[in-house]
Amino acid sequence: MAPKFTGLAYFEVARVGGEQAAEDLEIDFEYIGSDKAEATEQIATLTNAIPQNPDALVVSAIDGDAVAPSLKKAREAGIKVVTYDADAAVDARDLFINQLSYELAAETMLDAALLNSPDGGQVAFISASPTAPNHTAHVKIMKELIDSDERYSSLSYIDTVQFAGDDVTKSQEIALNLIQANPDLKVIISSSAVSAPAAQQAIINAGKTGQVFATGFALPSSVRDFIESGASKAFALWDPAELGYVATVAAYQLATGEITAEEGQEIDAGDAGTYLVGKDGEVLYDKPLMFTPENIADYDF
Repeated sequence: MAPKFTGLAYFEVARVGGEQAAEDLEIDFEYIGSDKAEATEQIATLTNAIPQNPDALVVSAIDGDAVAPSLKKAREAGIKVVTYDADAAVDARDLFINQLSYELAAETMLDAALLNSPDGGQVAFISASPTAPNHTAHVKIMKELIDSDERYSSLSYIDTVQFAGDDVTKSQEIALNLIQANPDLKVIISSSAVSAPAAQQAIINAGKTGQVFATGFALPSSVRDFIESGASKAFALWDPAELGYVATVAAYQLATGEITAEEGQEIDAGDAGTYLVGKDGEVLYDKPLMFTPENIADYDF
């Protein structure tokens, strides 16, 4: 399993799911990667893994196009490739275990924004990078929904997207700049599990608690204090451990020939559920979680 980079809490939780799947399936599992959030580092990780001839690679692509040549070489060497969390080019992998369809992810984040600011208002977006395919799609669809869907007509948006590279300090700096430059700003939205809580901390540091809110995707442990204090009313995510579990099971089933990534096939992940292979090898996990004051205490990851 090769995450975008190691050390990030989100991927460590997904790793736990992968390790549990490996234990259940009685297979060898190795977690590999650099602690630097750079495409060149992930390319090196993948390139170095190919000669070791693993049966499968489970990859969250830091840059879907940049890592594609390495993944294609892996496939040419007979290694099955499953992406999770962030996809690579379609012809560079066998399956993509998508935590949420891009449409459902966008709707979930906008729903969280309205839980924070029921009267709507101006929103701003922080993404990881311009090359993160999931973040790019999320923002594009959120803008389209605000423009066209009556449910979100009370929202408007700052067109320019800010990029923080999944970095806490940079996320806080960007959030502070957004607050200072946009007096009508109500909600900062990010699908980065780093940037979303960092933006909320920046709001608190700026003395704007209750006036501006941050939301998006974040581990419940990283936003529990914000929600319990009332500084934020809602963040969202899915279960990254179960996502890692399903991705690892899918890789095993590909490697053993149980499935071939053909559209319509089923991935049976036991207690984690059964999932259909869709067009272009996309498998939708589609189990969003919304963390609110009423339920935040129920989640311990």
